[in-house]
Amino acid sequence: MIRINLLPRDERQVRRKIVLPNIGAMVPVFALLGVVGLLVACSIVQAMQVARLKADIAHAREEAEKLRPQIQTIQELTQKREELTRRLNVIAALDKNRLWRVKLVDELSKCVPDHLWLTNYEEIGPDQVKVEGVTFSNLLVADFMSRLEASPLYGDVDLVIAEKGQIDQRNVVKFTITAKMTFQPA
Repeated sequence: MIRINLLPRDERQVRRKIVLPNIGAMVPVFALLGVVGLLVACSIVQAMQVARLKADIAHAREEAEKLRPQIQTIQELTQKREELTRRLNVIAALDKNRLWRVKLVDELSKCVPDHLWLTNYEEIGPDQVKVEGVTFSNLLVADFMSRLEASPLYGDVDLVIAEKGQIDQRNVVKFTITAKMTFQPA
């Protein structure tokens, strides 16, 4: 059957054709949709990672709560170990230097000549000593000072005072000497 449209042209129903826009004009729209899609995908991935990390944090907190008594015990043991180490270090330092003064006095006794007696030995500084004594002659005092100067533990020997005195009606020389300790404890 043939169809004839008898309606005037103005009233006739016009078939509309769908015209696709030019592809070149649509490229920015597709690019914008791609960028928006990419941002949405990134935000979804980030949201998933945040949720996973929050779950991990919650799990770690639960584990910490379970292990709190053991952690506290470990901290107490660590403090006790540090205190013990500190005490052992003090003991080791004391043990390391315990013979220092013995060596000093032993060296001093080796330097004392015959007929010279020491009456006082005193540390007057961190590395200086004062020695007092009596003898019969100034020559013995000079000999004592020379021996101290030659000693590996003493140096910079100075005569502070040498004066005449009497003990049991005998003439003696009372002297005071200072010297530096040249060897320090390690």
